[in-house]
Amino acid sequence: MSDNFSASKETEPSVSPRKRKITLSQKHKNYIFVFLCFLYPVGLWAFFFFSVNIQSIVLAFQKIDYYGNATFNGLKNFSLFFETVIKDGDYLKVSFINTLKNYLIPLVICLPLYLIFSYYIFKKTKGSKFVQFVSMIPSIIPGMVISLVFKLFVETTLPQVCKTVFNVSQFPNLFSDPKYTYGTTLFYTMWLSFATSLIVYPNAMNAIQQEIFESSELDGIDNFFSEMRYIILPLIYPTISTFLITGFAAFLMNAGSLVTFWLGSAPIETYNVGYYYYVKTFIEANEMVYPMLSAGGLVMTLIVAPLTLLLKWALEKFGPSED
Repeated sequence: MSDNFSASKETEPSVSPRKRKITLSQKHKNYIFVFLCFLYPVGLWAFFFFSVNIQSIVLAFQKIDYYGNATFNGLKNFSLFFETVIKDGDYLKVSFINTLKNYLIPLVICLPLYLIFSYYIFKKTKGSKFVQFVSMIPSIIPGMVISLVFKLFVETTLPQVCKTVFNVSQFPNLFSDPKYTYGTTLFYTMWLSFATSLIVYPNAMNAIQQEIFESSELDGIDNFFSEMRYIILPLIYPTISTFLITGFAAFLMNAGSLVTFWLGSAPIETYNVGYYYYVKTFIEANEMVYPMLSAGGLVMTLIVAPLTLLLKWALEKFGPSED
């Protein structure tokens, strides 16, 4: 019996301990690699989005005293926020109007220009590389430098050029004259937005298969308008709708270029909701006011979130189909 046992033991396939160790080690390396790949983005999401927003929601229902102690305050912060809204009625009226204009004017004026210039770059027309390079300069150079150069150009160089070339003796100060201040800052914001758009939209057009364009030429689609309407717009529509939805979701909190140009002393003509909140939070507020501001942010979220979902539904429902 012992001989049989020894024989069966000898006939068993032997497994190399070294080989087994290498296999387990490689398996663990794969797990570690995947874990590290997800660790950074998940950590950013957990710290900068999830934890911050949870704390902001909790803060909206608290009261902070002079010593920094927090106690439950119910809905009093929300009533205090609406009292502040009524008190700052003039500022908020201008802020809401400018915020809507900041979203709608670039949408009406800039979106067609984005698509036209992107098509120009996509077709690799003569000079398209130069146009793309010029439009990307604001994203290459630091934003503070760009804003200072722009302000210096508007306040000194542009009046001098108009006086010398066009014989304009009285050129308005576009940053201090209330009639031109808002338009100047809006133009600056629209100009900066071209940098991102002329990267994203041409890449979306390049993703369209060349066979589709060749087939469309056989069907008589051989000019800009028909190609844009029947081929390009339906196929890049998901990219367009994504920009529209994300832009709308953030339009109440976008202060634009006001912080860059004026920090906390922008004229009232240029105010928007994002900048109003910036002044209330970073310039005028202290720790005891933060609960009221958190309540206001929660109110704005409750307003914008369903409207964003409604916009998403409308764009998906009534937008062009790829078919």
